[in-house]
Amino acid sequence: MASAVILIFGLVVVLCTWGGVKLIARGVRESKAPPIPAARTANLEGMDAAYAKAHRVATRAPRKIGKGIAVSLGLGLIAAPWLFVYAVFKSLSDLDMTKGRVLRIKNRAQLPELATGEGWSAEDVVFECALTSDERQALGELWLLTARMEHASVAAFSQLSLHLSALGAPARLLIATHRAALEEIRHAEQCFAIARAITGVAHTAGPIVALLDRGGGSPIDLTRLAIGSLVDGCLAEGIASDVARQSSVKAEEPTIRATLAMIAREEAGHAELAWEVLGWCLAQGGEPVHHAVASRIKALGAELAPRLPAIRGVDDAALTRYGVIDQDSLGAIASARISAVQERARSLLTGNENRLAA
Repeated sequence: MASAVILIFGLVVVLCTWGGVKLIARGVRESKAPPIPAARTANLEGMDAAYAKAHRVATRAPRKIGKGIAVSLGLGLIAAPWLFVYAVFKSLSDLDMTKGRVLRIKNRAQLPELATGEGWSAEDVVFECALTSDERQALGELWLLTARMEHASVAAFSQLSLHLSALGAPARLLIATHRAALEEIRHAEQCFAIARAITGVAHTAGPIVALLDRGGGSPIDLTRLAIGSLVDGCLAEGIASDVARQSSVKAEEPTIRATLAMIAREEAGHAELAWEVLGWCLAQGGEPVHHAVASRIKALGAELAPRLPAIRGVDDAALTRYGVIDQDSLGAIASARISAVQERARSLLTGNENRLAA
C-alpha cells in the first residue's frame, strides 16, 4: 500500500515539476523577446528623449508582468504536489485516534523510531494460521504502527502527569495517570510481540526524536490541558476502546483476541480518566476554560481521519481475522464516538455553568 501511494505521488510530483520548470523557462524566454520589430528598437539613441523614455516603459512593464506571471505559475505547479503530500500525511498522522492518547510535542503527533531488539517484546507468540506474503507484510506494518502508537502513549501519560503536577492537580488524578502509563507499556509489549509473530523480526521501540529537544515548547495552562483531555483523552481513548472491542469480537486468532479485549477494557478506563481531568479543569479554570472547551466541542466532527485506500493483495477478511477492522466499520465507530463525546461534553458544560451560577 505504502509503495503504491509513494509511486502515485512521485509521478504527480515529476509531472507538475516538469510543467512548472517549462512554464518558468517560457516566461524567461518571452521576457527577453522584443515586443515590437527589431528595426524599431535598433537605434534608441537616435530617438528624441521623450519617445525613448516612453518606449522603455512600454516594453519593460509587459515583460516584467509576463515573466512574473509565468514564474509564479511555474513555482505554484512545482510546490502544489509537495504541499498536497504534506497535508495528506499530516492529516494521517495527526488525526488517527484509533490507538489511544496521542503524544504531542509542539502540537505535532510523535512516534518512536522503529528499531530491532528484544526490549519491547513481552512474550513469544505463535500463530497457526497461514499468511500470504502480502498479508504478512501488510499486517506486520499495521501491528508495528499500533505498537509504536501504544509506546508513544506511555510518554503521553508521563507528559500528562507533569502537566497535572505543574497545575496542582489532586493525587487521585496523578495515581490514575501513572497507572494508565503502566497499562500502555503492557499494550506496547504485547503489540510488538504480535508484530514479531507476523513478521518474524524482533522489532523494538527506538528513540522519540522530538523528546530529545524540548526547546520552544508552549507553557501548559488549564485551557490547554482541558482541550487536550477532550481531544486526546475523551475522544481518542474512547475511539481506541471502541475499535479494540469490535476488533476483538471479530478476530479469530486467540492471542490477538485476548490482547484487543484487554486494550479495549483499559482504554475505556483511560477515557474516563480524561473526563475526570476535563471536569477538574472546568472547575478550576472558570469561564475562560468553559468558553474554550465549548468552541472545541463544535469542531470535533473534523477529527475523523481520512479513509485509507485498499491494500493490494489483502482483503478485509484477512485483516479482520488478525484484529484489523475494515474502513467502513472504523468510520462508523469514530462517528458514533464523536457524537457521544459532544453530547457528554455539553452536559458537563451545563453542569459547570450551573455550578458557576450558584
